[in-house]
Amino acid sequence: MRALLLAALGLVTATAGLTLPAAGPSGATTSSVVAPGQDHACIVGSPPKGGIDWAALRNPILSSATYGVKDQALQWSGGQWHMLFSDMTQTSAAPHVKFSVAVSSSPDLIHWSSFHVIATNAASPDIVRDPAGQFVVTYQTPTGLDYRTSANASLTTWSAPHPLGPGLASRMIDGALAFTGNGVILGFKAGTTTQHFEIAWAPSLTGTFHVIGQPNINIYNDTVENYEFLTVNGAWTLVATSNTLDQPYIFTLGAGNPMTPATWLTWSAGRELMIPSQSFNSGTGVSSVSYEHANSAFLCVGPSGEDYLTYAASTELTQYGGWGHARIGLARSSDLVNWEVPPG
Repeated sequence: MRALLLAALGLVTATAGLTLPAAGPSGATTSSVVAPGQDHACIVGSPPKGGIDWAALRNPILSSATYGVKDQALQWSGGQWHMLFSDMTQTSAAPHVKFSVAVSSSPDLIHWSSFHVIATNAASPDIVRDPAGQFVVTYQTPTGLDYRTSANASLTTWSAPHPLGPGLASRMIDGALAFTGNGVILGFKAGTTTQHFEIAWAPSLTGTFHVIGQPNINIYNDTVENYEFLTVNGAWTLVATSNTLDQPYIFTLGAGNPMTPATWLTWSAGRELMIPSQSFNSGTGVSSVSYEHANSAFLCVGPSGEDYLTYAASTELTQYGGWGHARIGLARSSDLVNWEVPPG
C-alpha cells in the first residue's frame, strides 16, 4: 500500500546504483558490509521480538523533568532501542542553556535508561553505519561538525571526536551523512544571518570534503534543517524540518545516479508530514514562535515495514534559553500520508 501511494504522489524515483558496492578510484568495486542505501537503516540486526507494542505506548515517549530533549535520532541495535538527542540543561547565566549530545536506551520505547552524555558542548546528533559496519554519530560543536565511531551495537563506547568537513563554511550545523557507493555525501546547514542547505562530497569519511552546491529545496521561501538521509522503498529520501514554522517535510532524490554527487542537488518539491496534535505538542499562537509542534523530525522504517516518526515538541518557548522544555513524541504511518499517535 505504501509503495502504491508513494508512486502516486511522485515520491518514488529511479535510483541507479543504489545497491551497487562501493566504487574504487579506478572504477573497480570493493565489497562492503553495509550496502549503499542501508547505512541509515533504523533496524540493525534482528528486529525486536513481537515488534512494537503500539497500544502500550504513550506520548511523549522520552522526556525529563530536569532536561529538555530534542534533535533526536532513533535506532534499534544490540537488542535495544537507542535514542540520541540534544540534552539541554537550564543555566542561570546567558544563554540560559547548555547543550550536550546524550543517548538513552530502551527495550520497548517505554522504559528508558538514564541519559548518558557522549559529547559535551555539542548538539543535533545523527547516526549511520559506514560501509565497514561501524556506527558513526555526527553532531555540531561551536567550531563546526564532529563525528565519533563505535563498533559496539549497544553504543556504549565511542571513539574520540574527529572533525567533519572542516573549513567548508564559517558555521556548520545539523550534519547528516549518506554513503552512496561512491564516497560519502554530507548535508549541513551553513551560515548565520543568511542560512542555507549545503551538499558536500568526499571519497571517504576521512577524505577531504568539497562543496557541491545548494539543493533546490525551498519551503516557505526559506531553507530546511535537521537533515536525515535514508532510503524508503528503494528511493533515497530526505526528511527535514522547515526553518520557518518548524514543520516536518519529506523529499525524494531526483532522477539521476546517486553515485554522482551533483545528483544530490535536485529533490522533489516536498510534502509536509501532518502529525496529530496532543497536549504536549500544542500551544497558543504559532508553532516555532510560542510552542513547538513537530520539530526535528526523524523517520524510522519499522520492523514490519511500517514507518515511525519521532519529533520534538514543547508547549512553550521560554525555558532553556528560548528552546522550550522539549520532549520527544512518536507517530506512525503505513503510507507516509496518514499519521496516528499512540492511544495511551
